[in-house]
Amino acid sequence: MKYRLSLLFTCFLSLSHLFLPLTSYAQTESAHKKQVLYFMQRGNTQQALNLYSNLCAQTGKHDFELLEQVGLILLDQGLRTRDPETQLLTMFGAGIAANDKTLYVLEEGLKSPNPMLQLISLNLLANSFDDEADEALMHAMLSSELLIRLEAAFQLAKKKHPQAVSQIESLMYKVPNTLQLLFPQLFALVGSSEAFQMIRKLMTSPDRETRLSAIQCVAKAGRDDFLPQIRVLASHHDAHQQEICAYVLGLLKDEQAAPLLEKLSQSGAIFIRLAALNALYELGHQEACEGIIKAAKNHNPYALTLLGNIKGYGSTLYELSKSGSPVVKLNACLSLLRQRDRRCLPFLADILLQDSRDLAFVKTHSPGLSLSYWKIVPSAHHNLANHPIAYELSIAMREQVLIETLELPENDFLEIAAWIFEKEQNDLIPCLVNLLENLQTPKAIEILKKYQQKAGAPLIRNYCNLVLYKLKIDGPYEENLKKWILEQKGKELIRFRPFLPWETRSDIPSSRYHLTPHETSRLLIDSFEALARSQNNEGIQVLLEAIQNGNPSNKYALAGLLLRSIQ
Repeated sequence: MKYRLSLLFTCFLSLSHLFLPLTSYAQTESAHKKQVLYFMQRGNTQQALNLYSNLCAQTGKHDFELLEQVGLILLDQGLRTRDPETQLLTMFGAGIAANDKTLYVLEEGLKSPNPMLQLISLNLLANSFDDEADEALMHAMLSSELLIRLEAAFQLAKKKHPQAVSQIESLMYKVPNTLQLLFPQLFALVGSSEAFQMIRKLMTSPDRETRLSAIQCVAKAGRDDFLPQIRVLASHHDAHQQEICAYVLGLLKDEQAAPLLEKLSQSGAIFIRLAALNALYELGHQEACEGIIKAAKNHNPYALTLLGNIKGYGSTLYELSKSGSPVVKLNACLSLLRQRDRRCLPFLADILLQDSRDLAFVKTHSPGLSLSYWKIVPSAHHNLANHPIAYELSIAMREQVLIETLELPENDFLEIAAWIFEKEQNDLIPCLVNLLENLQTPKAIEILKKYQQKAGAPLIRNYCNLVLYKLKIDGPYEENLKKWILEQKGKELIRFRPFLPWETRSDIPSSRYHLTPHETSRLLIDSFEALARSQNNEGIQVLLEAIQNGNPSNKYALAGLLLRSIQ
């Protein structure tokens, strides 16, 4: 018995010697983690990440739990600063982190004295489907800033929140009459029967602009149950109202309205006449298009836009696209493009390629809002200096035109792509490479490879490299990407283009970001994101290197990408 006890004791001592190093190692590792967090809390990011790097070297792997704490500490520190630029980057980081633990950062952003930061925080917060985020949206409806309440109402409507209609209605009665026209759009976005009851009421509003907006929303929603009321409104003597009602009666295919439309097609007001003729054409009255063609040949820009929806008149549009009038030429070209007629190709350069004329394009609506055309603003940087939103919408229009060229034969689209690359149209490069990435044909990949070698154009070269990396094409693209990112770490501060109000965003293609970075900043973010998505050690290491040694302000946005990469 004594012998057995002695043997067991000896075995225990032997095993304890084996486990002691493991216990000691675990204690050392825990101490190192505490040191990393200590230095992070003290604001010494560089020292903290040096220690973390040593820890990784010992363990041979990343500690995702520790990295999450590092990212959250960085965002918290960015939140506590008073620098607006840092706060903006922090909100962006919290918004893209895809981590519920960052919601409080965005909620704190709503309390900022800076209305623009509140607006951006609100917009990013709306991406979350967490109940806490919805509560923050509801709380934002109590803001003293009208702009914030309107954005919160938009986000509640977009989410179709159960209380959206009551909240929007309550706000509607508190705003100036000049803003009433926004509310039909909000109710239509909710889309419930209760919301459309509110729209029905607004169709009889004493304010004309509100009535027009309500009628327009009914048309977009395809609600033919509103047709009896629209017929009544079309018979009123308000010219603006007659125009939009005529247009909507055609859009909703109301055969009963044909006699009324025939009468309106004889109106002395050209915009009523065109809306009624277009409606009759929609109802199958082929002869009605003759009036539209005649107006187009007389260089009426609204008619040129309408002609884009009428098949069989491509040759007429082509002749008009050779007009000496820049506005006629522009709108005829856009109508040809809408018909996927490749004869628009020679004229697209004036839209897509910026030159010394510095052209911008501004959408103009008819009095009743149913018709539109594009007009040209020369010397845009000067003439639109005080209207940054108009300039942003012009860029969005050019991006949309580029997207529509994808419907042309592939060789034509690739010819346009080559123009943009050769002329270094940097504001269109992010959109273009995204289209080429989605196309993924052998010819699309060849053009990406070609311009990945373009000398003297680093933005183009590196964007093409990024797409080739994302497509997993054989080549040195991953190494090129990492090298470029590390070269940028001390140079580029992430900057954003102007934030657009919600009522202007409906005509713009959706983006991953509600904040749109400038081209080089977007490339930097897209590059980091591509590496982060790979979820490999090297990608995370590049992110940590940029946080540790890069531009100090960028680390708050990169903290969000770090959190995203370890999900």
